[in-house]
Amino acid sequence: MILIVGATGLLGGMITQQLLAQGKEVRILVRHNSPSEGLAQQGMATPAQTLIDAGAQPVYGDLKERSSLDSACQGIDTVITTANAVLRGGDDNLESVDLHGTQTLIDAAKAAGVRHFVYTSAAGSAPGHPHPLFDAKGRCEEHLKKSGLTYTILKPGVFMEIWIGTVVGMPLSAGQPVTLVGQGACKVAFVSIVDVAAYAVTAVDNPNAENQEIYIAGPASYSWTKVVEAVGRATGQQIPIQYVATGEPVPLIPPSMAPILAAQEIGDSLIDMSETSSRYGVDPTSLDTFAGRFFGAGG
Repeated sequence: MILIVGATGLLGGMITQQLLAQGKEVRILVRHNSPSEGLAQQGMATPAQTLIDAGAQPVYGDLKERSSLDSACQGIDTVITTANAVLRGGDDNLESVDLHGTQTLIDAAKAAGVRHFVYTSAAGSAPGHPHPLFDAKGRCEEHLKKSGLTYTILKPGVFMEIWIGTVVGMPLSAGQPVTLVGQGACKVAFVSIVDVAAYAVTAVDNPNAENQEIYIAGPASYSWTKVVEAVGRATGQQIPIQYVATGEPVPLIPPSMAPILAAQEIGDSLIDMSETSSRYGVDPTSLDTFAGRFFGAGG
């Protein structure tokens, strides 16, 4: 039995559906009054009922409640967590969910005798990182390694669907120029959520993934300017770009994303996928493939 925490997110939902399609027994952690139903209507989450109808076994709980996690982990062989508080609010925040909630889940999995723990972190995460999300993920990585559990840590680059969908997609929908920070020239290690889901699913039964950190990206890194050009090719139009200095507001994107967008212009981010792709049998999604799928006529 596999427990998916974060199953109602885009990534978690994709992982859950793929495992169910393989005939795996899957349990999903579901919160009462979860905001996922509302987010699903915006295309930003997966409805829990969709996963239940597909065969997932629901267990109700919360990352902030240890007793519910103890119950959820009973009889579980593998835990996969993609949960984060980025789109939440109130008591659900980076400290309560991404840091303490994930650490509590690791402890509950250890106590329940779980064999394998698959944790979705991020490339660049490290304890003490100036951004609290990357700090939290780095501290959780350390906690997992010290737990004694067999682990797989997925370290994806920048999600194409989220970041390109926001930075380019929102201005495109509004008929406005795309705003980039600096010169939009540094290369970013983008990755499709589709690829990350494939690695998570593959990690479940693959001995090569045990006690490994797996960095995940596309076949190459791309500058934001090249990203806009690729979306232009997919949509058959020339998309206007305007540039702002670091620290200036970036129109039409959430304020929390602007500092990370600026940080991406500090230097190139490169992840070589040639060996990783062949080792795990996952073909990386290129920028043009993603742009055609996401923004093209059939997207």
